[in-house]
Amino acid sequence: MTDILVKLFVKDGRDILNPKVRERYGLLSGGVGIVCNIFLCIIKLFAGLLTSSISIMADALNNLSDAGSSIVTFIGFKLASKPADNEHPYGHGRYEYISGLIIAAVILIMGFELLKSSVDKIIHPEAIEFSLASAVILAASIFVKL
Repeated sequence: MTDILVKLFVKDGRDILNPKVRERYGLLSGGVGIVCNIFLCIIKLFAGLLTSSISIMADALNNLSDAGSSIVTFIGFKLASKPADNEHPYGHGRYEYISGLIIAAVILIMGFELLKSSVDKIIHPEAIEFSLASAVILAASIFVKL
C-alpha cells in the first residue's frame, strides 16, 4: 500500500536527498495519518456509542490525538519547505525538528497519563468485559494502522 501511495503522490520518490521529494514524503505521511486516524476515530466513536463502551470511545479520542500529531507533522513539513530568505539564510528546515519535538512531548505526556491510569487500575481492579464489537473494532484498527 505504501509503495502505491508513494508512486501516486511522490514524484521521483527514489531521490530522497532532494528537498522537494522529502517534502512530498512528509506531506504524504501527514495526510495519510490524518485521514486514517479521523476514519478510525469516527468508526470507534460510533461503535463506542452503539455499545456504550467507554474504552472504545477513549480509543476514538486517542485516534483523534494521533490525527492531531499528523496535522503537526503536515504543518512542520510545509513550513520547512519554505525557501531561504533574509531572516533564514539556510532555509526553514528546523521546523521539522520543532514539529518532531512537539509530537514527542505530546507522546510523553500521554504515556505518563496512561502509566498513571494503569497503576490506578492495578490498585483498583475492575471486571473485564468482552464484546464481539470490541474485538472487531480492535482488529479493524490494527489493520488500518498497518
